[in-house]
Amino acid sequence: MAVLQLLGELVDFLGGVGPVLFGIVLLLVTPYVDRLLVRRKRISFRVLYNSKIGLGPESYKPAKSDPPQLRRLTTLLERMSIVVIRIRNSGSYDIDEGDFDRPLAFTFGGRVVWNARVSEASTDPLRTRLRDGLRFFTTASKPSPDSLQTVRGRLGERMARWLLGGQTQQDAAEPTWHGVRMEGLALKRRERAKLVVVLREAEADEAEITKVVEHAGKLKDTGMIKDEGRTRRVTLSRASGVLVVVLSALLVLSQLAQPRDRAVACSAGTLRVEGSSVFMETVRSIAEAYMELCGEARIETSANGSLAGVRNVALSKGGQLFALSDGRRRGYDHLYTQKLAIAEFHVVVNSGVGVTTLSIEDLRRINRGELTDWRQVRGGDSLPIRIVSRDADSGTRQLYEERVLGTGENVTSSSECRTADRIRGANVIRCERHDNAEVIREVSTIPGAIGYADAHSLTEARRAGSVTSLTLDGRAFDAATAVESGYPFWTVEYVYLKAKPAPGSLTANFLGFLQSGGRLLESGFRPCATPDGLLALCDLR
Repeated sequence: MAVLQLLGELVDFLGGVGPVLFGIVLLLVTPYVDRLLVRRKRISFRVLYNSKIGLGPESYKPAKSDPPQLRRLTTLLERMSIVVIRIRNSGSYDIDEGDFDRPLAFTFGGRVVWNARVSEASTDPLRTRLRDGLRFFTTASKPSPDSLQTVRGRLGERMARWLLGGQTQQDAAEPTWHGVRMEGLALKRRERAKLVVVLREAEADEAEITKVVEHAGKLKDTGMIKDEGRTRRVTLSRASGVLVVVLSALLVLSQLAQPRDRAVACSAGTLRVEGSSVFMETVRSIAEAYMELCGEARIETSANGSLAGVRNVALSKGGQLFALSDGRRRGYDHLYTQKLAIAEFHVVVNSGVGVTTLSIEDLRRINRGELTDWRQVRGGDSLPIRIVSRDADSGTRQLYEERVLGTGENVTSSSECRTADRIRGANVIRCERHDNAEVIREVSTIPGAIGYADAHSLTEARRAGSVTSLTLDGRAFDAATAVESGYPFWTVEYVYLKAKPAPGSLTANFLGFLQSGGRLLESGFRPCATPDGLLALCDLR
């Protein structure tokens, strides 16, 4: 565990999970960026064959009785070799002769060029172009006009002299071409060809045939000439791959450490959260995130209503319980409270009702049973008013009664919210539901239904167009002007505890987690705790 925590600290030192993941992606794409963008023009070559021609003393032993021409030919071939070089455009773009600072050239140590040819070119025009661009230079390394035609023109004379009388002073005066330069080299993408060079050792001693093949030349800017036959232990792709493996292993192992968020204060134990159904879904998701970070913590939630939750806190003996309440509860001033966030509420109707605003007085008349049909409110066709309310333990209901109706709600006359099936002959059709989500489901499906709920619970139904959120006396909630506008249906969500939680306890640590990191704001609630202190609006409720 100590090692995993150390790895977690190392990830934090590198900037956290995000920067490490970005680094892994960057390392993965670096070789491709280098190949496709940075060094997108590349010429690669590989020496495919570099050995003596194969006819020498090991396969033929000349005798004194053999013709002198045969003995001289054997001596000549004994010191001759062939080099085959494959050249290709391995980059992402065509290469023109103007892309070179210095043309591609090959030298062969002490060996002298006797002949050369271009073979297996991608196209016939490419073969012709490469053959015409071959230039052969001597040890003086000065620009030479000697072309392939010149080299081949001297080849016949050299062979004749060797066969007739061996090496002469005229041979010593012949040019000794030690290298070949490819002037005007132009290769389209993926074009390739082979350069075949026939060589002879300059010194006629008994040493082994030399194997030296060296290249020169330079592409402009960041272009690259690469020897594919030379194995490098450290390459960009290999280095990137190793770093990707190391960082990936570091990231995976560090995520096994607890807690993974170094700012989270973890505690072991069990905590129970009860109360407001308005806030419980948000608190439940935040609790799950806390338990994932702190494996020894267990947090249970129960949306049993604001009044029931606060009542249970008052009756509890320990500190491992707190309640969420829609507003302050009268009669419980002896309990410890914290203001958590702004809770906004709305009166809603089924979208078929066809109204967008109601006066508070009309709402009160509907509650008293003075208005029982929407025709009495808006005129037109008859449509019975059906009230969907919260139960007696609901903080939302208490807020609606206090801030909007100014009195208690009417009797519960219906179970199924469509007819007065519980109190026959009642002039008000009113049913109760356990939480705000159930209220919204009933209002969405029952013609003529009216109810109330928090803004968070309304999100999906409003998006679907099944309910209409009403303004009250033409006023809507605005956090910036809540007092001035006079919109009454909002409150502060409170946390109720038996006593102030001890520092380091699970209750204190989870409350800190709940209020930190913008978690409430991400869930659609405006938190009361700000970097500058308590939000001024929270002081009004």
